[in-house]
Amino acid sequence: MIKGVLNTDSKSGIYITDEERAENVNVRSGQCLYLAVHDCWVPVIIRFSPRSHGWFFQDLEDVDVDGQKVMIKS
Repeated sequence: MIKGVLNTDSKSGIYITDEERAENVNVRSGQCLYLAVHDCWVPVIIRFSPRSHGWFFQDLEDVDVDGQKVMIKS
């Protein structure tokens, strides 16, 4: 399991800064992540929009992606 903060970068794309290993873990469009919401983890799908050249959570378009605490089960 990888927990960390989601970050976007024009060169690197999108990645999670892993809290424990102090490394970046790349994620891709269509991947399932778990978003930290209060005291629980909510499953979300991360997407890239070629039209707006930006990242968003599917069905949660109003939630900013950058800086969100997420988890990937590996």
